[in-house]
Amino acid sequence: MPTQIQQTPRRPRVLLLGAGGFIGQHIAAAALRVGLDVLAGPSSIQLDLSRADPAAWQRLLDPVPDIIINAAGRTNGTPNQLFEANLVLVTRLLSALELQASQPWLVQLGSAAEYGLTPPQVPVSEAAPCRPVGAYGISKWAATQLLTDSFAAGTARGVVLRIFNPLGAGQSAATLPGRATRLLHGAAQAACSSTLEFGALGTWRDYLDVRDVARAAVFAAGLHTDPKPHPALLERPLLNVASGQARRSRELVQHLAQIAGFTGQITEQADHSPRSGALNWQQADIRLIQALGWSPLYSFGDALEGLWNGLSPPACPPLPSKPHLPVRDAPTPSQAFREATP
Repeated sequence: MPTQIQQTPRRPRVLLLGAGGFIGQHIAAAALRVGLDVLAGPSSIQLDLSRADPAAWQRLLDPVPDIIINAAGRTNGTPNQLFEANLVLVTRLLSALELQASQPWLVQLGSAAEYGLTPPQVPVSEAAPCRPVGAYGISKWAATQLLTDSFAAGTARGVVLRIFNPLGAGQSAATLPGRATRLLHGAAQAACSSTLEFGALGTWRDYLDVRDVARAAVFAAGLHTDPKPHPALLERPLLNVASGQARRSRELVQHLAQIAGFTGQITEQADHSPRSGALNWQQADIRLIQALGWSPLYSFGDALEGLWNGLSPPACPPLPSKPHLPVRDAPTPSQAFREATP
């Protein structure tokens, strides 16, 4: 009988948008660890995807990847910048996907800010109504609405991950954890008992190690092979990604101060964050993603140790990337928002 040659299964090809960002770099490292074939999308300096023309998107998607993970976007900036980065980009991506002969599986990184105000002491589920506060939350929620409508219409396929408060190496000083870490590092280097000023730290947040966020993104990427999707995902393709526990922001700062050996004074007299200060309570119900097979691996202490000890994201081999093409003017954020909402 002729000898049969066994072919090695092809590794799934993943296009990672936002690969150079805080969460994106952790996703890249996690995806490479499990053997995925990862291609980095262009950086914002190389090509602003919210302004890329159809030809640029076509080139980016040729050949069509098996999976697209969208970790691109902004958490801070003007309303126009937020809507362009978080909504217009998704609009362009979906338009480009409609022109493809095959549909890749799309994993979108959404945000807990989409829920907005939630009742205290009540974990919020994916079925909860959204009442986003501020331009950031509204821009992420509008992108989610656009995506879930496309999933329902069959013009795209995938899932949205609503990420709660990530903690980890490389976190921006624009966030409370990142700012606290940098202030405490500065105090430690100065070797003095200074006073560190923060806004009110009585808010409750559901903090999660960024390495678990990356694990969740890779886990969600693997859902494209599931022959029998969970019924809840068929109805509402959303998954909360969080620890499932609420902690006071004060606990985060105090824990970091203990790690740093800080003996100075911490005050809460500064102005609060305009993006999150109005939200007193955030806690996720994570039973759905746990039923699918994902649970947090790292503890709150692990996350803070990683944040403190790793001011740079984890090292991983450089990812191959696509060349870029010229851009054209993007629709205004107000136009994109009107198109994304009823």
